[in-house]
Amino acid sequence: MKTLFFFLLLLIAADSLYATSGDSAFVSRQRRLLEILSREPLSLPALAGRFAAGRDLPGAVAAFDSMGRDRRFVGAFHGYALIGVYLRFRSILPDSLHRMVREIFRSRGLYRGDTENHWVMYYTGMYLAAQTWPHESGTEWFNGRSSEENFREAEGWLNHWITLSTTIGQGEFDSPTYMPVFLAPMLLLFDFAADPAMRTKAQMMCDLLLADFAVENLRGCYGGGHSRDYPPDIINPLIAQTTRVSWLYFGEPATEIWENPEYEPRVRSSWEIVWGALSGYHPPEMIVHIATDRSLPYVHRERKRVRNVIRFGDELNPPVYKYTYMTEDYVLGSLQGGILQPFQQHTWDVTYVSTRPYNTIFTVHPSWSSRELGMFFPEELNVLAEDVDRYKLVYTSPDKWNSSSPYEQTFQHNNVLIVLYNIAPGAKLPHIDGFFPKTLEQRTVDSTGWIFCRGGNAAIAIFPLKPYEWIEEEKNWRLRSHHLRNGLVVEVGSVRSTGDYAQFIRTMRQRRPEAGDFDRTMTVSYASIAGDVMTFTYDGPRILNGTAVDLTKTRFYDGPFMSSEVGSGVIELRYGGRVRVLDFQQGKVIER
Repeated sequence: MKTLFFFLLLLIAADSLYATSGDSAFVSRQRRLLEILSREPLSLPALAGRFAAGRDLPGAVAAFDSMGRDRRFVGAFHGYALIGVYLRFRSILPDSLHRMVREIFRSRGLYRGDTENHWVMYYTGMYLAAQTWPHESGTEWFNGRSSEENFREAEGWLNHWITLSTTIGQGEFDSPTYMPVFLAPMLLLFDFAADPAMRTKAQMMCDLLLADFAVENLRGCYGGGHSRDYPPDIINPLIAQTTRVSWLYFGEPATEIWENPEYEPRVRSSWEIVWGALSGYHPPEMIVHIATDRSLPYVHRERKRVRNVIRFGDELNPPVYKYTYMTEDYVLGSLQGGILQPFQQHTWDVTYVSTRPYNTIFTVHPSWSSRELGMFFPEELNVLAEDVDRYKLVYTSPDKWNSSSPYEQTFQHNNVLIVLYNIAPGAKLPHIDGFFPKTLEQRTVDSTGWIFCRGGNAAIAIFPLKPYEWIEEEKNWRLRSHHLRNGLVVEVGSVRSTGDYAQFIRTMRQRRPEAGDFDRTMTVSYASIAGDVMTFTYDGPRILNGTAVDLTKTRFYDGPFMSSEVGSGVIELRYGGRVRVLDFQQGKVIER
């Protein structure tokens, strides 16, 4: 009878999560997402989904108990998720699980991690745990610090990270995989932090993370350049974890698209987004409009930072300059090039709206070196590449699709991009590769030197500066060129009919990049359909219509929907005549 009563309580609690939330489309998506996640293989967040959905509750309780008793259960991902499940459901968990959770924070050596997302998760977990069990001595914590010491350390680091992220940007910036890993801890702080100031900051960070994604979101695809992007997401943007974030908060892509087996996100997408499905945080309507209104094309510029450079550099956090051109049919975006993120960088792409998977085109130089890794990691140089290969699987592969390169630079203006490569003699993997999906409606190699592609309503023209070969693969054609001094010009347009596409091709055939003695000068000039003349020299100036473009003048955010100066800590969101100011200096939101 006691067991039956316990599970009845669980069902009542699960059903009451949204009792006061109304019947909005957002709440409906929260419910739907919990139902989906409750069916996925077990992790702590998936368990939370099962508790909330009331699915196989005896099995969920048993799995929670089993996970907690597994001595391998340590780490940043586990600590914050553990306290999240506990705080969400503690009123109905049996006493044995209360004791188990407390014992984990007393006796396990919870791993702090070595990257930005690890630290945010770890310190969120410690903040909430120390708040939950205050006034306890160091003997009751795995690290020997008292509740007060753990709380103040976690509070201090989280405030430091919020200040850093809102003045010079994140180091693990705009990642289709890791963005939800930053969002989830902020949701937990919003829901459970007792300090009103921390709750407000967490709410503001949720707003900022979603707005930062929203301006580069095209029907669930995270456009442009990224840090920490994994190959499956790079070649098929609609399977990235941020696709579920977009669906939950913005209602795009349509459910029937992202539930298509061709797009089904990987299992680990359940790890973090469950907190959005459980949270009391709702996105401001303004941010939803920013994410979905593509009625007019726009340019969005922003500035992020390179993660801490510990060797082979003169600056701790060099700036990252991003440029994104957004339309209703496609998004073209880029980083300036160079090593901006170790081994998982995605420098540029054009991603287009399509009901078919693999809706993107890009190029990459698959570079790797111990020196690159040594810039960011403290281990001995001669073991770093092997270690990264062991965990990330593709680091030294000649066919990898994610890579930073010291030999790649870009110049973008609106819908046109110039990419230049100057690969050093003797460099590992001295070739460039381009990804062209087989799901394109059309792909033509023209006698003028242009490669013409149509994906959805996007017409894409690419002019390689050097000879290349085609390699047919399962999902794509791989363009490969072995010339060390190399490059390409990209121009993209919108087309609504076969006739429009034919006209685009006719117009592009009349244009040709001027490269002259390219091997000597490393300079290319191109006049776009719009009449803009772009001249770009590798390691030299970017010149637009006769005027040099100074990337160092890039604002923190600069676009029709977001505005901020570097270092200010004040970010304006704008839509439809309304302004929402996230003032992190004063810790408050201002509406006007």
